[in-house]
Amino acid sequence: MSVKMNDIDNTRLEEAMQEYMKDQDKEHLVQLVYAIQETKLFVPAMAVQKQKQGGFQPYIIKNAEGDMYMPAFTSMKKFPQNQKYQGMLKIQYKQCVSMLLDHPSLVQGIALNPFSDNLMLKSQMLELSRKVEQSAKQAPKAYSVKTDDFRMVVRHNVEFHQIPEKLFAQKMEFIQNLNEEVLCDLYKAPYIEVGQAGQYPYTKDSFEMMELSVRDDLSIIQIIAPSKFLYQTNCRELYIVWNPLTEQFGYFVIEKGLDTEEVKFHLDRIKEDGTCEKLEEAPADGNVMNRVMELFGGEP
Repeated sequence: MSVKMNDIDNTRLEEAMQEYMKDQDKEHLVQLVYAIQETKLFVPAMAVQKQKQGGFQPYIIKNAEGDMYMPAFTSMKKFPQNQKYQGMLKIQYKQCVSMLLDHPSLVQGIALNPFSDNLMLKSQMLELSRKVEQSAKQAPKAYSVKTDDFRMVVRHNVEFHQIPEKLFAQKMEFIQNLNEEVLCDLYKAPYIEVGQAGQYPYTKDSFEMMELSVRDDLSIIQIIAPSKFLYQTNCRELYIVWNPLTEQFGYFVIEKGLDTEEVKFHLDRIKEDGTCEKLEEAPADGNVMNRVMELFGGEP
């Protein structure tokens, strides 16, 4: 390929793609949606002769069933060797979404890295992406947050991304400043961003916190999250555990299982690199804190 463009760093997106392809559940779908939102992609294009001033339109490929997709690549290294294209567009993912959703055709979605990962983003995924985009960008009157999907995605993003990111970045500073009001504000921020603060369903009294110093080398904070609007992939409880002597930190959650699962609640660990590890079925209520401390390191 003889396209002189700077490459795109889509490391986070490519990691989310790999996680989703290994385990295509709703949690990993939500992570993929957020990872791809603000990215740019390489889209192969061909010249359009009918346009007076010239131009390009994306290539279309077919799968074995004859379904048509628009190919897109997350980086130059994902292009197959010796593959030639007339042109190459370097555009935002949301523009790809607009191409397909705003101009109905037989194309059923986007094929991400079709010669390697071949992850198919069908129209339902594109519509979910647009919903997330609208919730953050559009004017207040153009979008209503009175939907289960919006509440679910907001909670998931706070519990699985924002809180652990702040914890591992700020460490003791985050812990020292953490209280019910701070938690409430974190959950409320997305509603404010779309001008729907009045629809936010919680107050600081919706959250309960308990901090326990077990030993010189072990402390833990238990957070009971709101039970109201607790959807699948949302968290019933959050646990921050750390060693004050070494400043080693851990973050664990009790996550509500999918509606299709028999397991009602999972015990998960979110690592410093942002990955989520499903550990086991959540223990009985009275045993959760002890189990979290065991998993963090050593008997409580």
